Amino acid sequence: MKKNNFTLKSQKFLLAFLFIFLLSAVFVSPGAAAFSDYEKDAAVINLERLEEKYDLEELDDDHELSIILADLQEIVQQEHPELEFTLHYADTDVVNGLYIGDGNIVLFSGLVDILSRDERAALIGHEMGHGVEGHLDANLRRNIGFGLGRLVLDRILGQDTSSSRFYQIFVNLTFNLMDRGFSREQEKEADLFSVDLLHSSQKYQMVGMIGLLESIQELQGRRPPELLELFNTHPHPETRLEYTSERIKELQAERNSRISR
Repeated sequence: MKKNNFTLKSQKFLLAFLFIFLLSAVFVSPGAAAFSDYEKDAAVINLERLEEKYDLEELDDDHELSIILADLQEIVQQEHPELEFTLHYADTDVVNGLYIGDGNIVLFSGLVDILSRDERAALIGHEMGHGVEGHLDANLRRNIGFGLGRLVLDRILGQDTSSSRFYQIFVNLTFNLMDRGFSREQEKEADLFSVDLLHSSQKYQMVGMIGLLESIQELQGRRPPELLELFNTHPHPETRLEYTSERIKELQAERNSRISR
């Protein structure tokens, strides 16, 4: 009898777990035709929090970073005319760059100051990639799906089971692994988007992305860990350098092939 009860609970658990995956997939948006209301609300909250912490600055139009953004945005808007991006600048030793929703990009002087012009373009292109690809919107929708799925799972299994230590550890670990998996893929998409964007530009070199990643890599061990916020949310530079270099080689080969014809 105990064996049958266990089997029944196991089946319910698996069905509920599959439901979470299906529900999360339904809520994930594959890309952004325009910045969603979810993103707009998130951007307001994120800006307020960052303003309190870093006293963000708005850059003049003739600032180098603003000029780079305008150049890259002109290219992006050829395919996505409805998307507009805004730069915010944090004068701090913190090493980071953020896309916080609704076209808002936050750059930190701790990272920007060590970069060349092409590397800064690669950084801005990367953050723009998160917006164009709809990554923040997808994450928001996925978390809504997870929340609803969690409620269903609790309901199916009952309060006693759902409150057990093992169950809580399992659910938390599973959700964390899924989030980390999505984040790695999103960072890769943003990296490759930046490379393609620089390739389309006549003003910036694709190797700026290589320089950006190498500059980030060199910071390890040279800056206090608490300042290296970038490493908390991004894959290791070595992994990113591999697929970025491959993409640059492909685009260079395509360009050389067209020239030789």
